[in-house]
Amino acid sequence: MNPTPSTTVKLDRDVRFSTREIGGRTAYVAHHQATGKFYQFGPEEYRVATLLDGIHGVTDVHAVVVADGIDWSAEDVARFIAQLMRCNLAVVASEPVTATQRASTAESGAIDRPASLAPCQTDETQTDRSKECPSATCFTARDERPTASIPPTPGPVEPSPPPAPAAAVSGLQRTLGYLPLLISQRIPLFYGDWLATKLERRLGRLFSPLGAAIWGGCVASGLMVVYGHWHSFAAEMRHLFDPHLWPIMILIWCFAKMVHEAGHAICAKHHGVYVGRVGIMFFFLAPLAYVDVTDAWRLKSRFQRVQIALGGVYLELAMASVAAWTWWMMPEGYLKHLAAQFFLISGPATLLVNANPLLRLDGYYVVSDLTEIPNLRMHGRRDLTGFLQWMLLGIPQSRSLMVGWRRSFASAHAACSVLFQIVWMSGLILGVAMWAKGLGILLAVAALLMWFVLPAMQWIYKVWRLAPAERFGLNRYRSRLLFYATLIVSVLPNLSTSNSPLDRRVPVVVRFQDEQVARSPSDAFVESVYIHRGQHVEKGTVLVQLTDPDLVIRRDKIADEAELAEMQAVQFRRQGQLSKAAAFTENADSLSRQLQELDDQVAQLTVIAARDGYVVGKQIDTLPGRFVSQGFELLRVSDPNEKELLAAIPEDDLDAYQHAAAKGLATTVRLRGGQSIKATPASLRPRAFRSLIHPAFAATSGGPLAVEPAPNETNQVRLVQPHLESITQLDPITSGEVRAGQIGTLTIPDTRPLLSRFYDAMNQRP
Repeated sequence: MNPTPSTTVKLDRDVRFSTREIGGRTAYVAHHQATGKFYQFGPEEYRVATLLDGIHGVTDVHAVVVADGIDWSAEDVARFIAQLMRCNLAVVASEPVTATQRASTAESGAIDRPASLAPCQTDETQTDRSKECPSATCFTARDERPTASIPPTPGPVEPSPPPAPAAAVSGLQRTLGYLPLLISQRIPLFYGDWLATKLERRLGRLFSPLGAAIWGGCVASGLMVVYGHWHSFAAEMRHLFDPHLWPIMILIWCFAKMVHEAGHAICAKHHGVYVGRVGIMFFFLAPLAYVDVTDAWRLKSRFQRVQIALGGVYLELAMASVAAWTWWMMPEGYLKHLAAQFFLISGPATLLVNANPLLRLDGYYVVSDLTEIPNLRMHGRRDLTGFLQWMLLGIPQSRSLMVGWRRSFASAHAACSVLFQIVWMSGLILGVAMWAKGLGILLAVAALLMWFVLPAMQWIYKVWRLAPAERFGLNRYRSRLLFYATLIVSVLPNLSTSNSPLDRRVPVVVRFQDEQVARSPSDAFVESVYIHRGQHVEKGTVLVQLTDPDLVIRRDKIADEAELAEMQAVQFRRQGQLSKAAAFTENADSLSRQLQELDDQVAQLTVIAARDGYVVGKQIDTLPGRFVSQGFELLRVSDPNEKELLAAIPEDDLDAYQHAAAKGLATTVRLRGGQSIKATPASLRPRAFRSLIHPAFAATSGGPLAVEPAPNETNQVRLVQPHLESITQLDPITSGEVRAGQIGTLTIPDTRPLLSRFYDAMNQRP
């Protein structure tokens, strides 16, 4: 309700004020002990609040305010008092005030200037602020903070129309009131002060200067372990979203977040702060712990408040460093893999989420404390919204509540946080909708209604009623609003039909063209090596001589048996025993075929160059006299000026690749290491495959394609999804600039509409 000029209002008896220096200016923090919330007041707001004694009305309070030199109108005073009542900081006096009481109080000078309150001395910025609608800044930053989502804590209180009577509330309004419960549910479990006290006795020293020094050394050493084995940790990161590991990952995540919230509670108790309720919160069906350390705002030390805000991240990073060392010392196996996953969850993941200043979590409150901008998001978004409304609709901007660099910083922070949260929350909504099916779609619809549809409708209604109608029921604000609505409606159909301006990327690898790979045909000894590494050879040059005595003996034995069988066949034929002669003739033919195969294997013991090129091999100098098994790679012969691109095209990119190949488009190939080359895609080979055509493509080797164990084959893998193959030859100049084995991506134009591309990207499974 809005107070009338004669209404008498008094501060709630549970409200206590304290002073604090913020940004070089004196501010007053009101603590409502019953609700546990904190509110910040400027000098003018504090002066008005202290005049609410339950005896004098709005008119009397305004008279004193004007006498003190505060440029507030009676309407400003009334709106501010109404705002205090909505925050439960002030209540209407229970008993009517008689004229005798009013006169008695006036004669005693109680409202004139109390002895405990000096006249308000305001600076220029405060005077400018008072010309706008005065407001108390709601300070609920630490009220039951969840660990991995945007907490639905009360934000800044803004003037709003009085609530409608209960009988006038429609069914639709009641239904919409349940939307927040679909997305977020809080279940308080117990008061955590006793538990925090016990934990602080054992772990409180971690937050002392000595404990912080030990923590810094531990975290630094863990980072050095990760830095020294970065490629191994990068391979572990690819298993973070493996569905087979989700059960154990959920347990690790829950344990890490319990330790995170314990860090807040222990640090708060270490600084003498009362710890409130501990509970569980479900945000999009995900369980999150929370702990109420709102009383941290009683601390005047910024360092202590920042330490409490980072208490959870503090302990998690310590655990991450221990996990890194555990990973380094453990032998290969499942436990080593779990240690790496524990590091990723309690280290990089908590820095990305909890320490992120763009989300209203720990990092946000730290930045708010360091910059001395209470309610940073409220101030920034207020100024950003005013600027956008002025730029797009021509609505005059309201005067900012901040000055200097803080105003620019808050606006920049608001712009970054809005963009980040659009991407962040859109991913959450789409992920839940696809993961939880029917229930997920219901949650996604509720989130869209609560976060986008309803705020947009309220904003449109506010702009539509901002100024009276003129010609045709319009005004300049309504005309611009209709123009932008028409523009959006005309652009959306084009997004569903026009080709996407984005590109598709096809994985490629560089390899030598017609490369000869010489392998041992059998288990043998290397008798002689006639070449050296890097030597240029011509086709037909003898490269390596192998010897296999067992193969030679087996060949000679088969040769003798074949000769004997032929002689016996001739003998029986002369004796007229034709059936025996036919049997021995057939046996002789079989032995001759075996002999031919063995002769080929013996001939292969002499390795000959099948092409002109240069000899490549890492172990050529160690080959003489060495025993090699069948299939062992001896060397390779290739030409560094003759290379080709091997592309693996997934079925989803088939149409786009064929379109680029048919038109002969000169596409860009970006190779790892930052190198880029130009190439024209060659035509596809018609058969799809799942075999691994090049080892560099496998994700297990750092490649881009997911693989799985091949059935009925030991230590072999195959592609998870079928791919098609294409080979594009490179010119000699380009071949000399790239190296064989380099992985990259071939960029081709996308033939899908933009909305179709977006849908396909969201519908992909990890």
